[in-house]
Amino acid sequence: MAWNNRRGARGRNADRMRQDEEDEALLLMSASLMLMHPSLAHVDNNQPLPQHDGSFTDRQWVESVLYGHHRRSIDNMRITVDNFLLLSNILVERQYVPHNYQQRVPIQEALAMTLMLVSHKHTHRVLGTIFDRSIETINRNIKKVLRGLCLFAAEIIRPGDQTAVHPRIANSTNFYPWFKDAVGAMDGTHISACPPTGEQMAYTNRHGWQSQNVLAVCDHDMRFIYVYAGWEGSAHDARVLESALAYPSDFPLPQPGRYYLVDAAYKNAPGFMPPYKNVGSESPAKALFNTRHSQLRNVIERTFGVLKKRFKWLKGPVDNFYMSTQISIVIACCALHNFLRMHQPEDAHFQRFESEDVHLNEEPEIGGLVPQPFALNVSPAELAEWKAKRDYIATQMYAARGRRRR
Repeated sequence: MAWNNRRGARGRNADRMRQDEEDEALLLMSASLMLMHPSLAHVDNNQPLPQHDGSFTDRQWVESVLYGHHRRSIDNMRITVDNFLLLSNILVERQYVPHNYQQRVPIQEALAMTLMLVSHKHTHRVLGTIFDRSIETINRNIKKVLRGLCLFAAEIIRPGDQTAVHPRIANSTNFYPWFKDAVGAMDGTHISACPPTGEQMAYTNRHGWQSQNVLAVCDHDMRFIYVYAGWEGSAHDARVLESALAYPSDFPLPQPGRYYLVDAAYKNAPGFMPPYKNVGSESPAKALFNTRHSQLRNVIERTFGVLKKRFKWLKGPVDNFYMSTQISIVIACCALHNFLRMHQPEDAHFQRFESEDVHLNEEPEIGGLVPQPFALNVSPAELAEWKAKRDYIATQMYAARGRRRR
């Protein structure tokens, strides 16, 4: 029995060796066939392969997006084909982006590069692979489009008609007539930043990450009417507003008697209506005012939510761009937001935040006393009158709470 077992083991070893020899022969034959394949006949091992060989040209990629399935344009550039073509025509016809028909990179391709950068946070190297362009070409054309979008922002980011009461207020007994003079909302938001060398601490916000503090004002239709970008993340919101109001300023102050809804970090002064601070159960009128004030003011939070959800670049981490380029990207994204709000208001991003109840953080910022925006030339009598106006709204709102139904 032992001898038979040893003989069986020898037989299995011999079979295994023959199988290994056959596998080795098949591998050598496969390698020979691959080297003899006609597609490899032109390869010269002594010549380096080009990084951009033009096998899939830039125009082919843009055309595949514009003339393919309608979701391609939205998924890749966050914009429909019709609006993409409209935007490219606006940038050229109004001379926001210099263009001539002999340049190598057409406006449609340069705009597509920029939209993919801000929508998906692709690196220049990835964009170079997609468009079959060098990194220098990608960088140069994106900067050109960013400059054009910043010029376009001066046209599209501006206040609209502030004389009429917005339907969101007029059609709600929770808001009308108490907030009939509210023409918009204002707040600051932190956008991820890559600060210059030696300025990391200044750009580190109270949450512990590096950002730029962007001040923005929007109307009740979720459109930006003012954007002020570039301040360090450690700066207080009230300090940024003080800088925006400093002379010379293009800040769109509301008409006399009207105001922006702001959070508790800002001063209660003509043109700005914050909630009450440190409200307890002993002040039900002030608590009701704060609740409805928060419900109406969350339009700015929802607007920020749409902006950051659509443009992934804003959520960081940010590549090592010049600070001026980072500021330009923020302004360009806000201009694109307004353009899309005007021309495709029913897209998925706007619909998601159209009526979403966004939680508002009313706690004052860490850092002691809140800085006051002294840039407003307001007398003590005017401040007292404005404070009395807020008290009157809170008192009348609380008195009418049982007589009104939404």
